[in-house]
Amino acid sequence: MRRRELLSGLVSVSVLSALRRAGAATGKHPEVNLTIATDGDLLAFKPTELTCTSGALVHLMLFHTGKYITQEHDWVLTVPGAADAVAQSVLNAGDAGGYMPHGDRRVIAATTMCNKGEHVSIDFIAPAPGDYPFICTYPGHAAFMRGNLRVMPR
Repeated sequence: MRRRELLSGLVSVSVLSALRRAGAATGKHPEVNLTIATDGDLLAFKPTELTCTSGALVHLMLFHTGKYITQEHDWVLTVPGAADAVAQSVLNAGDAGGYMPHGDRRVIAATTMCNKGEHVSIDFIAPAPGDYPFICTYPGHAAFMRGNLRVMPR
């Protein structure tokens, strides 16, 4: 896959609002709602497999279903083969980086961190067809909290 295709999911919120209005008017960007949750207080996503079509406007909602453990979680979608490197770069940045992959070109979409009992969401344009890994970038969580977004041709 070409780099340009992989980075097509990096779109600002204001651009997404415009795309949503234009897509609704022209039918060019079908909308997809995806929901994912943490597996209670376990370090896991549920489900670990998500699917959408290329070019879709994806609205993803992450629910932190933990009740006892106070660690935060996020959902970070990366280009293929980059999940471990993104997790390591966030770990290396430590508290100074807020455990978030700010400005990393290997990241297609990322929610903010979410506390137990809360939810966060993100809107993004689905990239080119392929399999894209997602992880939680809270320190140490990416080893267990991972999954795959399968993007199908339109």
